[in-house]
Amino acid sequence: MAGRGKLIAVMGDEDTVTGFLLGGIGELDKHRRPNFLVVEKETSLAEIEETFRFSGLVPGVFGGSGAPRDPEERVPPRWGAHGPVCPLILPCFPARRGFLAREDVGMILISQALAEQIRPAVAAHARALPAVLEIPSKDHPYDPARDSVLRRARGLFAPDELR
Repeated sequence: MAGRGKLIAVMGDEDTVTGFLLGGIGELDKHRRPNFLVVEKETSLAEIEETFRFSGLVPGVFGGSGAPRDPEERVPPRWGAHGPVCPLILPCFPARRGFLAREDVGMILISQALAEQIRPAVAAHARALPAVLEIPSKDHPYDPARDSVLRRARGLFAPDELR
């Protein structure tokens, strides 16, 4: 990634994401994965969490529902010194990589209402990059009391320093 900056990823409702896309943050990586997720009523909690963080899909393991994925997503097994790394009798599927696992993402903007839905995943993120910032949405104003990142930052400073 020498010479290139990091991307900003955004997750939220349609209006929030559209605003950021109109501001110019939308991009696809070389694997055609977007750096944004529009969350609608039909979007499952598993899909939201999978997009946020690395999911553990590995060769030979089926997706969350237990059903095999689309055959077009199947990749051939890798060959090691003693044969295939993934046995030929099991299908091999690419690991899904969420925004936290992508090296080209430096910041994740997530609406606070959405962050509340996947709070354990947001709270578990402890690395500096990508930075996770909770933002307000059209329907849900920002509440500093619910922002886990702000709570962590407050713990680093004495109360007098924050005034």
